[in-house]
Order: sequence, then C-alpha cells, then structure tokens
Amino acid sequence: MIRRLRNEDFRLIYDFCRLNSTFNLYFLGNLESLGVESDICEFWGSFDEQGRLNGVLMRYMSGWDIADAEGCDYEAFARIVDEHPAGATRLQDNPQHVASFLPFLRRYRAVKVTRERLCELDAKDFNPKCKPWPTRRATMADYEALCAFYADAGSMARTPRGVQRPLESGRVFVTEVKGEIVSSALTNAETYTLAMIGGVYTPPRHRGRGYARAAMVALCHSLLDDGLRPVLYYANPAAGAIYRGLGFRELGWWRSVWLDPVVPTSSSSEET
Repeated sequence: MIRRLRNEDFRLIYDFCRLNSTFNLYFLGNLESLGVESDICEFWGSFDEQGRLNGVLMRYMSGWDIADAEGCDYEAFARIVDEHPAGATRLQDNPQHVASFLPFLRRYRAVKVTRERLCELDAKDFNPKCKPWPTRRATMADYEALCAFYADAGSMARTPRGVQRPLESGRVFVTEVKGEIVSSALTNAETYTLAMIGGVYTPPRHRGRGYARAAMVALCHSLLDDGLRPVLYYANPAAGAIYRGLGFRELGWWRSVWLDPVVPTSSSSEET
C-alpha cells in the first residue's frame, strides 16, 4: 500500500530513516527543517500487508530521493515521480535493496550520472593537523565575496541562493589570506546528529598550499564541538587524500542522477 504521509507520521518517518542515517541525511534534515507537509517537500510511504513502513519517497522541489527496506513498492513510487506536476530533474539514487531506482521510471531518463565515495568522520579519528593559515566562520557580510568566489568554481559553482542558504541555516568556513578568500568549505544540510559537507573549493592558483585542509579542519572542529558527525561524498582523488588524512572513513558509494523527460518516438506517438 502507498499513501501520502502527513504531519502525524513524523515520528514514523524519522525513526525509519534513522536506521540508515548517513544515506538518509537529506530526509532527516528536511523533516527537521520543513516538517512532513510543505509546498516544496513531500513524503510518501510504502507499507507491507501488516501495515509496517518499508519505504519512503521524498520530493524536494523537483529532486527526488528514496529510503527503502525489503518489500518496498518501487513501481508505485516510480508512478508518483512520473506523474507529479512538479516534474523530476534530479534523483538521489541510493536504494539499499535494489541496484537502482532509475529502471522503474517510465517518463524520465538519465542525462548525467555521478558516482562518488561516501565518507564520515568519527570524533575519535579526527586528525586536525594543518598549516596555521587564518580561518574563520563566514557571515552574511561575506555573501557578495562568496558569490564571486563560487561563480567561477566549475563543477563546484553555486548560485547566489546556494551561497545564501548555508550562511543562514548551515555554516561556512573560509581560509583567508591578506583579505582574500582562498578556500571555503560549508554544510549543505545539518540534522540533530549529522552534517553533510559540500562546497569544498580552492581556486587553481591557490592550490597545493594546504588552504582547503585548514578550512576543513575549522569546519569539522565546529561540527564535532556541536555533537554533529561530518559526512561528505567526493569524486576527486586529491580531495579524497585530504579527507582520509583528516580521518574520514569510506562507507560506500553515493549516486546522483540528473533527469530529462523521455521524448516519445514517432511510432509511440502514432500508437497513442
């Protein structure tokens, strides 16, 4: 059975997603910040014959994510994605009981797929050794400088809204030399116990000097001091070396999919 989940289901959803909290961090973060019923974020549940929850589908704007257990009704979830008026532009494709949710979709196809290593940092493993570059927590006073900093960051580029959000509801740490931001690291999402790190970037002309490590040490110190476990995913081997050196351990793979609508062929159009 599939049904739309409501405010009274909060504890049910939350406890289910906590069973695999690292992979379900975005679920937990959205539940804590937006609740169950929001214009931009919705949840659906899959239930077995005994009424036990075995899957949760989440929509955040036009992005989708799935948390599953054995028996989850992937086909029914896919129909919701296919038919939802908000559309689908991105899928966090990390189910635990099937290889991919993508084959269940009929109206969308993958146009880009990334597969990155998912890691977390335990406080007892943290190695804060770094060069003594000056670091600080950024504020809204740094908004324009950070917008310019991330505007030319290639795959790490962020929109102005993507800069504003972590400044307001997360945390951003920068390494600053002679008044110039030379590296930055931030949190994309935080829950009561976890924080997803992203936006770790150093311009090419400033690389190789330990700036990124200094920013990461400052950010991780802040998170661990607040009782939050840092989590991140990466594809760049050089970045991976930094994270392993800080004490992060690998948990598995994180797969993200960018979607486009399936364009009907001429033959299928004639049939309909």
